[in-house]
Amino acid sequence: MDLLGILEFLAACTAIVSIYVYGNGSHYAPIVGLGSQVIWIWWCIEMELTTMFLLCLAMVSVHIRNLKVMGTFIKLQELWNRYKR
Repeated sequence: MDLLGILEFLAACTAIVSIYVYGNGSHYAPIVGLGSQVIWIWWCIEMELTTMFLLCLAMVSVHIRNLKVMGTFIKLQELWNRYKR
């Protein structure tokens, strides 16, 4: 399997994981989604998929928005304060 095949497989797998985590309503879903988008953007660049790249940018903006909407920042701050001691 070449690099493009691996990237395509990873993009599909990370999208599935992202959907699953979002579906469970996890506070960490936006972080998982942003991680998934790294693979997707890499795949779009390698395949020269310019229109799909636009979708990736839209998804990144949604994940960034969801960091606040889903309380991810608050949850991470709580974890930081708990383990900082």
